[in-house]
Amino acid sequence: MLVKETLLKIKKLGIETDWNDAFAGKSKGNRHLFRVVRLARYMAKRLSANVSIVEAGAWLHDSALPSGNDYDYKKNRRIVKKLLSPFNLSTREINAVAECVAAHEGTSKPKTVEAKIVHDTDVLEKSGMLGIIRHTWKMANSGMLLPGHITRKDAAKILNHLQWRSKKLQTSLGKKIHSYVTIPITQAKAQEIISFVAEKAVTGIVTEKIAHLIYKKLTAIQQKRLKEQMNQDYLRRF
Repeated sequence: MLVKETLLKIKKLGIETDWNDAFAGKSKGNRHLFRVVRLARYMAKRLSANVSIVEAGAWLHDSALPSGNDYDYKKNRRIVKKLLSPFNLSTREINAVAECVAAHEGTSKPKTVEAKIVHDTDVLEKSGMLGIIRHTWKMANSGMLLPGHITRKDAAKILNHLQWRSKKLQTSLGKKIHSYVTIPITQAKAQEIISFVAEKAVTGIVTEKIAHLIYKKLTAIQQKRLKEQMNQDYLRRF
C-alpha cells in the first residue's frame, strides 16, 4: 500500500533519478519535483482526488527523462511500473501511478483525475517566466539550443511549446493558476531572456539560481510573478 514509509522511498527514488540520472547530473539540487509535489497535493485535496496516488506520480513523473522516453506514453508506463515493482503495492495502485507518469507530458490525454492533476502541475511549471527559464534550460542541455546564438526562431519555439502545453490543461483550477502566473512578454524580450538562460544552463547552473540572476532583467510584475512561482505563494489566492 502507498503508506507514508513507501511514499518516502518513492520520494528518494524520484529525487535520485532527477538529480543524478537526468542531464548527466547537471540538474542536481533543482527544486522542480518539490514544487510539483506540493502543488499536486494541494490540487488533489481541492479536487477530492487520491492524494497518495498523486504524490507518488508527482515524485516519479520525470522517471523516463534520463532515457529520453518522457514523451512516449507506453514506454513511460513500462519504466515506472518497473520502478514500482519492488514496493508492496497493489496492481491497481501501480497502474494508477503509472497513468499519472505516462500522461504528464500531454501526448496522451490523462484518464484519471489523479493523472490530470499531475499533468497540470507539470504544465504550471512550464508556465510564465519560470516556464521560459525551465524549458530553455532543458533545451540547452539537450543540445537543441546553441548558447550565444539564440535566434528569434529559437525564442518562438520556446514560447510556442509553452502555449501548446497550456492548451492541454485538464482542470479548471489549473487553468485559473495558469492565467494568474502567466504575464504577456514580447518575443524580443523572450529572446533576451532565453539567451541569458541558455548560457547559464549549459554551465550546470540550476533553474532556481538562474531565476535569481535574471530578476534584474524583468519588469516589476514579472519579478513578482516569478517569485510567487518559485515559493508558490500564489496558492494563497486559490
